[in-house]
Amino acid sequence: MPRRLLTFLAAAPLLGLPGLCGCGSSFFQSNTTAPGCSSFFHSPSCDSSGGSGGGTGASNYAFVVNSGGSTVSGLGITTAGALAALSGSPISITSSPPTAAAVTRNNSFLYVGNASQIFGYAISSAGALTALNGGSALATVNVTDMQVTPDGKWLMVLDSTGAAIDLFAINSTTGALASANGVNFTFPATGTVPYHLSINPAGTAVAATLGLGGQILWSFNSSNGGFTELSRTAAVNALTADRGLAWDQSGNYLFLTRTGTSQGLIVESVAANGALTPTTTAVYSTGGTPTSVALDNTGKYVYVTNQADSTITGYAIGTNEALTPIAGSPFSSGIGATSIGMDSTGKWVLVASTGGSPDLTLYGFDASNPGRLYVVSSTSTGLNANFVALSH
Repeated sequence: MPRRLLTFLAAAPLLGLPGLCGCGSSFFQSNTTAPGCSSFFHSPSCDSSGGSGGGTGASNYAFVVNSGGSTVSGLGITTAGALAALSGSPISITSSPPTAAAVTRNNSFLYVGNASQIFGYAISSAGALTALNGGSALATVNVTDMQVTPDGKWLMVLDSTGAAIDLFAINSTTGALASANGVNFTFPATGTVPYHLSINPAGTAVAATLGLGGQILWSFNSSNGGFTELSRTAAVNALTADRGLAWDQSGNYLFLTRTGTSQGLIVESVAANGALTPTTTAVYSTGGTPTSVALDNTGKYVYVTNQADSTITGYAIGTNEALTPIAGSPFSSGIGATSIGMDSTGKWVLVASTGGSPDLTLYGFDASNPGRLYVVSSTSTGLNANFVALSH
């Protein structure tokens, strides 16, 4: 997500760092358009041209990391699903290409990380972005993924070189970051590459995927920022990498994507002691190189971006988290779909792409076929869009 997205992140080969998705219009097939352009949750217009301008009428925001152009683009999302550039966007990140971003729970600040630093930006009520700390970095850390805890107190950063989750206390008034203890861990295997971290809805546990190193799960105490390792799960084999990661709303299940010889989507139950157990021996089918995974706001559907196929695989979630393919799945995306997120209203699914322009696509839900996606709008944000972070 969470990276969760998420997972969340520069473009990479099959077992390398996760990528994100783009949405060139030539890739939108008939299976992405619903009759009448109606939505499962509302009835937006059929405008798929995207937006431009200052974000007038936007109810929430999307921030897209462009690793190729070293920028972050901010866009307002209107109630009709149009995308409009925000004032102060795009942001240039000069030290090295950005890899991830996160919005605070009060939607006041945006944090952007790269291979060496974290930068901060204030978000006005109209979505305008203003650099914090005079544009200088707020912290020094190698960022692979980053998430804000549900209570808004902490920024967690998955460190790609330090074998750690770096923890920062967030000043809710100024956006300043204060370094806390975090947690160090040893890489469990040769070829370990950190990909995504995901915090459960209660803010009491955090999981991280480490590619060929499998997964690690910690409990988290938000009152003091303390971590306790609960379990480690090895990768299924030496040619399969654990990648995308997302919790369900109950915090009792984790949805995990894997790339390599055993690629696909699995669902894991989470025991009270942190033990992770697949709910079935079957691996749910996805497209090639499934990277990020996200659940919709109702918890009824799960979606996976497939970087190699430029598609989105969708499943309905049933009893005991059993999955059933959604009608029309897989859905077409832009070239190299790698990052997915749900907007705060629950009306829209957003996907970023690394391989073409337009590179951000907004999908609605088909009223006649629950869970089925169709394209509402798209826009170009920069070069190699590899991560999308959304307001809350």
